[in-house]
This record gives sequence, C-alpha cells and structure tokens, in this order.
Amino acid sequence: MEELLEKALSNQLPFVIYRKPNETTRFGWFQKGNRLNKTVFLDKSCFVFAPFSGNEKVVFYLENCQLIKEESDFKVSFSESEMSLENPKVNQAFHINLVKKGIDAIKSGKMEKVVLSRREEIEINSEEYELYFKRFLKKYPTAFVYWFYHPKVGMWMGATPEQLVKIESNKVKTVSLAGTMIEAGIDLNNIVWGVKEQDEQKVVTDFILNNLKSFSKETHQTEPFTHKAGSLLHIKTDIEAILNSEKDLNSVIESLHPTPALCGFPKEIARKFIIENEGYDREFYGGFLGEWKFDNLDYAEKSDLFVNLRCMKIDDSKAYLFLGGGVNKDSNPESEYKETVNKSKTVKSIL
Repeated sequence: MEELLEKALSNQLPFVIYRKPNETTRFGWFQKGNRLNKTVFLDKSCFVFAPFSGNEKVVFYLENCQLIKEESDFKVSFSESEMSLENPKVNQAFHINLVKKGIDAIKSGKMEKVVLSRREEIEINSEEYELYFKRFLKKYPTAFVYWFYHPKVGMWMGATPEQLVKIESNKVKTVSLAGTMIEAGIDLNNIVWGVKEQDEQKVVTDFILNNLKSFSKETHQTEPFTHKAGSLLHIKTDIEAILNSEKDLNSVIESLHPTPALCGFPKEIARKFIIENEGYDREFYGGFLGEWKFDNLDYAEKSDLFVNLRCMKIDDSKAYLFLGGGVNKDSNPESEYKETVNKSKTVKSIL
C-alpha cells in the first residue's frame, strides 16, 4: 500500500484508506484517474463521502479503483509534549454568543435541540501526513479511522466513534450517541449523567426510532449505556430495524442524515439555523462516509457508513479542526465552549 500511496500523492490521484472499529485490517481504494464522480442516489457498490448539507455525494466506484487490504502492524511515535488545548487565535466569544443564540431559539419554541460547532486552524508539517494517519490508527482502535483525498475535493482525515448505519440485506443497525463527559478514570458502571445530557441523547434516540418505523417491520433498542471514545464518554443506545423493502435503503439514509447528534431537532429547522449562524461552511464535517454495498474487496449486500466527526481538513501546512456540541434549553454557553476544547484533544493529540 505504501507504494500506491506515494504514487497517488505525487500524481495527485484520488484515494481513501481506512480501518474499521476494533479491526486491524486497512483497506485502500486508489482511483486510476482523477475524475470526480458524484451521485445523489446510491445505486451500486462504492465508497461514499457525503457532505453535511446537499444531496450530491462523492463516490469511488470499484471498477475505477485498485483495491488493496493489509494488516496494520507498524510502529509509530508520539510527541511527549502536550499541545495546549487552547488556540490563542480562536474567537471564543463568537462561539459563546452562537450558543446563546441557539438557546434563545430553543426557548422561543423554534426547535428542541441544535448542534453548534466551530472551525479551528492549526499549523502542521506537510511532510508528515502519513505519520498523522498512523497515529490516528494507533491511538483510536475503536474508531473508524480514515484518510481521504481527491484533488478536486480536498484532503480529510479523522477517527470517528459514531456509526450512521450498518446494513445487511434488509437489516439496519445504528446507534444513538450524544452527551459528553471527560473520562478521567471514572468507573463506567457508576457514572451519573445529568438531565441535560440524558435529554440530549433521548432526542437522538426518538428521532432515529420514529424515522425507522416509517420503513420497518420491527425495531429493537438497548437501554442507554456509557460508551468510551478516546478520552471522552458518551451516552449510547444500540438500535436495530428490519426494513419492509431493501428498495428503501436510500430513503432510510436520507431520513436519518444528519441525525440530531450532528444537527438538531427538528432536523431541517436546526440545519437552517446552523447554515445561517455558524459563520463557516461545514463541508464534509457532519456528513457521512464508508462502504456502500461492499464487503472485503468485493460487491455485497452490505453497507457500513459512519458519521464524519473528530475529523480535520488538510490544506498543505494547515489543518482545520471541526468541533461541536449539542445545545438544548439547559445548556451553559461557557461549558459548551469548553466541551469543544475537550473534543479538540482527539485530533490535536496526533498532530
């Protein structure tokens, strides 16, 4: 894979390399030309890279790519020095005021929840992209870790803890993930979550279940439990549904994306508020990515899609981090800003 990666980078050819949660195998899709393939409807096997807003998705098709898989058995170094989690260039006041506007909109009855984010710029070494990717792989074994590049789209890298959907024939599995707490050596079985976090996660769970019921014969869910993702803890519920028809798969994805965990509720009102008030374009942050009708280097009736968070966009010697948190009527603006600082640790720790 190293040789193909070097060739792709030097010739500006599209590629994506990724490793699934709790696995050691890396998969690589190396496109043979630099054509940009986009689609609204996912109708055949591909790797898909979808934005937060808009219907057009970037896709890599099997027939246009050289596919490869290999085990991750490398050694990788990390710096001993801790980078400050606060960046002096960050406009802290803007984000706090943004959260206040969100809380006011919620209290006025316009929406129940909104996920508000900020973008932070970090200086990086443009010679060490591969090192950063290997650090992601090493440090976050339970995340979906990826490195995506297309000369007409840009370079993205991340380690996301959140599944959008896992599909096999007409069976759909997904998760409701919300609420954030720093791990700090807490016993996972004895954590007490606040009302704000519990309500935030329940909104996500109810949204997913209500949307799946439109397409499903039956749905099942677990009780909420604490899930560890790197140094952060979240409330998680596993959800499963049996679809009435496999023809509904695209409609299911459209109805679930973006979930209230990345957008808010009601979805379209929250998305409109985000686009009008955040002050930047999220692009692919908060979108989704992964395998569509593909499994183990071949066509299959399986799909494995993940929400694109804990990610960065890379532009030469700059990395743009995307950091957000759920806001409801009980949110505290200063605390919400601190949550984005804590979340920045996932990406900053590998830079």
